[in-house]
Amino acid sequence: MLDIKFVEEKPGVIKKTLKERGRPELIKEFSNFIKIRKDWKKNKKELDELRHKRNIISLEISKAVKQKKDIKKFKQEAKKISDSITKIENKIKTVEKKIYEMSLQFPNLIAPNLPKKEKIISTYGKTKKEKWQKDYLELAKTFDLIDFDSAIKMSGEGFYALKGEGAILQRALINFCLDMAKKNGYKEILLPVLLNKKALINSGHLPKFKESMYLTQDGFYLSPTEETGLLNLYSGKTLTKLPINLTAYIPSFRTEKGATKGIIRTHQFDEVELFKITKPSESNKELQKMIKDASQILKLLKLPFKIKLLPAWDIATQSSITYDIDVFSSKTGWLEISSCSNCLDYQARRAKIYYSEKGKRSFVHTLNGTALGLGRIFIAIVENYQQKDGSIKIPDVLQKYCGFKKIEIKKNKNTKKHKKK
Repeated sequence: MLDIKFVEEKPGVIKKTLKERGRPELIKEFSNFIKIRKDWKKNKKELDELRHKRNIISLEISKAVKQKKDIKKFKQEAKKISDSITKIENKIKTVEKKIYEMSLQFPNLIAPNLPKKEKIISTYGKTKKEKWQKDYLELAKTFDLIDFDSAIKMSGEGFYALKGEGAILQRALINFCLDMAKKNGYKEILLPVLLNKKALINSGHLPKFKESMYLTQDGFYLSPTEETGLLNLYSGKTLTKLPINLTAYIPSFRTEKGATKGIIRTHQFDEVELFKITKPSESNKELQKMIKDASQILKLLKLPFKIKLLPAWDIATQSSITYDIDVFSSKTGWLEISSCSNCLDYQARRAKIYYSEKGKRSFVHTLNGTALGLGRIFIAIVENYQQKDGSIKIPDVLQKYCGFKKIEIKKNKNTKKHKKK
């Protein structure tokens, strides 16, 4: 949510933001919002004047009673004023609800000097392709790592089941990413998967992303990302010690229109999340630390990657600035596996999270980042680490988590070798 005072003082900045974000349809809505706010202020002023008149009448009635004068005229006027107050109070209440609902539509301010198109900031590692290499779908079939058919039968398109060494590799990645986050100072949290409407309004996922989330019959939403739960741990709280660094893993769910067979775009997915609550003066510095923490995992896995700064039209509603990290996979190509964003005080205003220092209270800044999108890292490992002998090597740092060093075709133990006569 934006600072209303800033919005009213600099409407041109908001309109420019909407244009650069590719949301021109909201410019007219914003102009209407400003008009309604002016009407609200006018009504508030009228209400204050009526309340002042009522106070004066009350004093007149009290004075008349003491002087034993007729108060009928005063009482009639007092009732008239009270009726007007009730009427305008109801009107203001309706208008305030409208203002609040309208304010939820507007995205965050964007950082200055964002590029017109994505800009590569840095690269790491060498990309390498070999003609003999297979893509992850072929490898998954060869080694029986993924069962698409059974998952589609039980759940539909956009779902899959990991099997055997595939399931172990995914679990290893979850544990490895969480351990790395903890080593870098993030506290691990285990979150609820079901969230209420208010929690998603606080994070900025509602109202804009309503259609991309699953809603249960009881009115709960399936968590679209751990960011929402981590933010709401501190909803309505005033903090005195920052930064707060958190990490979490739970399954995430999105409707993802266009999800098909494969594990790149699915309805249910795994990721490990990084989340920070910081002082406003330190949020940009902490964002760079977050990017470094996410990148470190890829360096340890020895996977090539690039870091990109995104343009305004390609970042989430709640974000002010976003850096994406793409990993290279030898057959599938570049895959986005992390987005690290600074949301400034946008989420904090919605969730009412404050920082208090030396008697002064201000809204905190919140940051979120993926470390990492595990389905796509799975693809990169399987494709990049396949060997000429047909096996798939497990990255050195994951071997202790997996309990094996490579994935290969198992020889049938029941097959006996016959000796030559």
